[in-house]
Amino acid sequence: MTRQRRYGAAGTATFLATALLLALAPPATAITTLEGYSDMMTVLKSGVGGDPSWELENPRLYAELRLKTSPWTDIDTFLKVAAESSDWVDDVNDVDSKRTDLFLKEGHLRFRGDRVEAYLFTRQDRFWLNEPLLGVLDQGQVKDDSYGARAQGIRLDFWDTYGLQGAFFYSDKSNGYDHRAGRVSRFFAEDRIVLGSTYARADYQDFDEVIAFDGELAVGELVPALRRFGRVTWATEYGRNTSRDSRYPGDDGRNGIKTELRDVKVGPFRFLGSYEDIGTIFYTDELSSGDNRNKNGYTRYYAEAHYRVPTKAVNLKGWTYKEEPKAGPDAEEGTRKEWGTEAYLEFVNGFTGKVEYKYFENRDGIWPNLFTEVTGENRLVKLVLQYRIKDMNADYELTAYGFGVNVNLSENWKFYARVMNVDELTESRQTAFAQLRYLGWSGAEFFVEFGNPDQSNDFVNDGDFVNHDSGATTEKVFKAFVRIYY
Repeated sequence: MTRQRRYGAAGTATFLATALLLALAPPATAITTLEGYSDMMTVLKSGVGGDPSWELENPRLYAELRLKTSPWTDIDTFLKVAAESSDWVDDVNDVDSKRTDLFLKEGHLRFRGDRVEAYLFTRQDRFWLNEPLLGVLDQGQVKDDSYGARAQGIRLDFWDTYGLQGAFFYSDKSNGYDHRAGRVSRFFAEDRIVLGSTYARADYQDFDEVIAFDGELAVGELVPALRRFGRVTWATEYGRNTSRDSRYPGDDGRNGIKTELRDVKVGPFRFLGSYEDIGTIFYTDELSSGDNRNKNGYTRYYAEAHYRVPTKAVNLKGWTYKEEPKAGPDAEEGTRKEWGTEAYLEFVNGFTGKVEYKYFENRDGIWPNLFTEVTGENRLVKLVLQYRIKDMNADYELTAYGFGVNVNLSENWKFYARVMNVDELTESRQTAFAQLRYLGWSGAEFFVEFGNPDQSNDFVNDGDFVNHDSGATTEKVFKAFVRIYY
């Protein structure tokens, strides 16, 4: 939070002054609302630094205000500001350093016309582009995320302009890097053909830059002989890294292409298939996520099939893919293969079930995975039972059991809990999280929590707790929280 407050002082001050001018001096017909909340939370925990005794922390004091105003018909302003005690923000125990800080959380000015919408914004994530396949631009790289988006900039969306639609943005990050990106597309033949292009660039001492072109054809609607197979959509995107940086030498490995065939129907079956060829330096450091950069230098084949059992509430799914590195056996994971199958079933009385088996192979070995789940729900309670065997028959094999319950104790009292157990060869570990919430107060809410919810967010598929490298167990933490709305 502190970094958020200190970042971009000049740009934030300019934005805040402009927004306040519009908010505080609107015409008489303006629609203005002011709302927000205040809350207090305190924590009681044990085991800090290995000490088994219980410790009560100083309470977190926090207040947030949201100001909305529409000074003119096509213009509106939004501001969110907050105040928070430095005990929580800075984790400072020095009494002389304790203070309350006021900072801008986010804000924007918006103009909307018949075919255009423009935003001047700060600390908001407005960096999405509807790019179809390659994902050359990752929002996380642009929004400067540290306890919430911190980047600021301008965004413009347009539609029905000479048949074109698209979006552009320019942003400024706290590290001094500038991002600019845009996308334009056009529909033809009653939306059966779509052509588009995406451009993204990050400026620093040099620059990262990628440009891509894409097309989508509804082949099944364009070719009468194929209509019996459904829409049969064929989409392709080609891109090239045009960066100027020593990290991207020469002209080799700069291209990327992906093509996909989907919406193929044969009786009760549905099919999808794709192929992609990614150069060794196609995805860039400042535009792409780490997941995509790890795919640099791979050829990938993927196929997927769905089958809905006639007259039964049963859906079957199967898939397979293969990734072959261009760098040969020295690639990070070598050739990667996976195949899997899944069955989803609906039972009577609100119960559903799911069974999935997945087989993954890389140069380090073979890693099978079995997952099962049963859920049941009515107006009073929802239950979730999960079971997973991870890395079956390997040295790192583990078994995870998960149970979750959500109960409406009464009209005003709600209870939620989830517990999980992980069995490994040398140990058994548990984690638990519970929450009791009271909703009977008008304009206020109260709840008490126990445990760390991050350890079981995805139940038995949680990548942190359900891992042989993890030594985490139930955290002995109680949190009491009161929030008042106004």
